[in-house]
Amino acid sequence: MIEEIHKSIKDLSESDAKNLLLSMMFRIKMMQESKNSPEEILEQLNSIYDRIIDVAQNENHVERDYSTVHIVCGESPAGSLRVGLGHENKIIGFPDFFAVGPIWELHQEVGRKNRHEWLKDHLNYSDDYFEEVYENRFSKTLAEIERLNGEVPIVIWTAENSNEQTGLRYLVYLLKEKKNDVFVINTTLAFQELFNTPEFGCLDIHTGEVNGEQLKKIYQANLSAPLTDEDRTRFEREWIELSESKGLVRIWENHKINNVTEGHFDDYIVNTARKLHAMQGEKDFMKSARLIGEIYGQYNQLGDAFIEYRVRSLIYKGVFEIKGIPKAIRYYSVKLR
Repeated sequence: MIEEIHKSIKDLSESDAKNLLLSMMFRIKMMQESKNSPEEILEQLNSIYDRIIDVAQNENHVERDYSTVHIVCGESPAGSLRVGLGHENKIIGFPDFFAVGPIWELHQEVGRKNRHEWLKDHLNYSDDYFEEVYENRFSKTLAEIERLNGEVPIVIWTAENSNEQTGLRYLVYLLKEKKNDVFVINTTLAFQELFNTPEFGCLDIHTGEVNGEQLKKIYQANLSAPLTDEDRTRFEREWIELSESKGLVRIWENHKINNVTEGHFDDYIVNTARKLHAMQGEKDFMKSARLIGEIYGQYNQLGDAFIEYRVRSLIYKGVFEIKGIPKAIRYYSVKLR
């Protein structure tokens, strides 16, 4: 039994492990502040134990009967959903970020290969990440979606950003041959309706910014009618239109996905660098992570890996000077010429 527990924990992904730890700390804090009896506390501890085992089994693809399938863009929000929802829910986190990089013909093998090659050639990730991790997870997720039976309802989680809105259309297209009822929950709109209070403030724009307990409340309050045939056809058509483009960057603006050039935000990067130089007093090198973090904090639809790619592009163009080696953001500093 101990060996099984050890293996289950060892095989958890990093995002699931972090989300489980966060959930455990949250529940333990609530238990400390409650006046529950020892028996009630023991029951809560058993619930935490069962949840950890359930998430570990889900991560290792142990099949079971489930009442609902949830699909979300990103493995971190998938981990939050696993923590927040019961074991009767199957959670699929699509391991990609659809705001940047080519999505041309992504529903075909040729398009997936094209995207994989572009990401590998332009974004800074650890050695062999795209060959050993990204491509494998992408293929496994497609196969997992393909295996879904035709009876279980499917919930697609989205939000007010280009990554999740693009992902919504891609996922609806992938499900076009499935007869399942498909529901859509917009995390941004639902969060603002339920939690836009002084205690929580207003959500920015990503499902990944919402914790498991809040996602559970959103799910309970927002599951209404499934997409109609007309809705599904519209999303499928919009995906085909998106996938015909050779664009590399997408933004969500005025409730629409718009393609922009990959250098669309370069002026913003330069202006942000000027502001940071002004704060220095005397212009000097700054850690690239400082610049990238400042930009990401103000506009996080792009993802930090793409912002870092644009900083490197501006270095190659002579806009920035560099000190260090740009193999990862922690290894180099920049300043405007």
